[in-house]
Amino acid sequence: MDERIREHLKHLNKYYLLLLEAQKIPHDVFLNDPIYQGSSERFLQLAIESCLNIGNRLISLYQFQRPISVPETYADIFREIQKLGVVDQEFESSLIKMAKFRNRLVHLYWELDIGGCQGSCHLNMHFFILLV
Repeated sequence: MDERIREHLKHLNKYYLLLLEAQKIPHDVFLNDPIYQGSSERFLQLAIESCLNIGNRLISLYQFQRPISVPETYADIFREIQKLGVVDQEFESSLIKMAKFRNRLVHLYWELDIGGCQGSCHLNMHFFILLV
């Protein structure tokens, strides 16, 4: 396995485990504690960033073996790795949703539904497992 991908997978696993711990927090406690909210948002962002880094690395490794379009957006990274056959269309769709959610975490953080963030952690955990 490529060393950079291995490193990103280690990071993804760490964030995944931290998000698993965040899932144990009762919803009402989570909603009333900005420390839980902020740390969960950040770990979710970092997990998504790890997925993006893995996708970018895969594109980099394949680029000399077959024609690949240069991704213009984070979602395009996942479209390209699906074209390479690394992930199927269903997984690609979920990864694209995660990339779009990452953009909201980073650029529209004041519009986030705090309860939705904890829900996103719950919904996306099995996708992180597939990568880890």
